[in-house]
Amino acid sequence: MAASLTMTRDVVICWPDELLQEVWKRIKERKLKNIPVVDKDSRPVGVLHARDILQVLLEESKDEEAMLRDYVMGIGY
Repeated sequence: MAASLTMTRDVVICWPDELLQEVWKRIKERKLKNIPVVDKDSRPVGVLHARDILQVLLEESKDEEAMLRDYVMGIGY
């Protein structure tokens, strides 16, 4: 009798219109380096790299920090 080996894993994916914060959360939870991007029919359209997502999120954070600092200091308002 031949042994049947099944190696299945939950495939972690994201969609093009998904918020990066949600994708980042999933990547951190699963300790992934990349995540496939799929269209509405679950066909692959690309790959997001954790490093790229983090860069965008950090840049957004810097922009928000600058706007808050300007607001508190009364610059431009």
